[in-house]
Amino acid sequence: MTAHSGPLDQAIRETVHRAGGVDLSGDPRECLSSSAAAVAALFDVSDEGLALLNPEATVERQVETWVDAGCVADARRLLAHALPPRYSLWWALLCLTEANHRNSYPERVTGAFATVLDFVLNPTDAGRRACLLAAEDAGSTTAGGVIGSAAFLSGGSMAPSDCPPVLPAAHLCGRLCGVAVYLASVHFNPAKYKEHLAHFIGVGLGVARGDVAIPEAAAEIEAEAPAIKADAEVEKVVIPAEAKGAWSS
Repeated sequence: MTAHSGPLDQAIRETVHRAGGVDLSGDPRECLSSSAAAVAALFDVSDEGLALLNPEATVERQVETWVDAGCVADARRLLAHALPPRYSLWWALLCLTEANHRNSYPERVTGAFATVLDFVLNPTDAGRRACLLAAEDAGSTTAGGVIGSAAFLSGGSMAPSDCPPVLPAAHLCGRLCGVAVYLASVHFNPAKYKEHLAHFIGVGLGVARGDVAIPEAAAEIEAEAPAIKADAEVEKVVIPAEAKGAWSS
């Protein structure tokens, strides 16, 4: 037995995503009270956003400040990086599914969405690795490729399962989830992407506050049930958006 193939290393390869990536026990509401400045250090803030960055502000307060000032890109990045990876993925999935509701993505892209959804509902290392395959099938620059890569980088080893663990940087999942939310905002009507993005940030705050919870999933649930539950959650944000004209052309 080599120095890196013992039972402990095998356990790390199979479950490290629970501690360093998809946080099964974390409370997304805690991210709202964390330091906005500390999270903002993980990405490049625009000059306009930097001028409005309050070193004493919480993430929730800073997101609201930036949205009110029209700095929606900074608000998107801040929230995506602040949310625990599982919830950042859930937020991105809600946005992409809502965008697909209005303007269908190709099947290979929605196939990646479905694979990531399955991983979010039932986090396993095998499911995480399946997200990478789905991302490659969808195309790395597509919405499916981005969200699939985000799921793969949510934690766990980037190396093959029979190799020593190589963990991703902690911020990569959030960064790619933020990109996925941006891609959703430009999918239907790029000319109004800031309006759509402001709407999606509201959805993300709902996720962080626990208003749009991840549906419970267990091994015994029928294969179709998670998607049905997810669709029900999406409808909660799609229908109000349509009523408010968030998707008007």
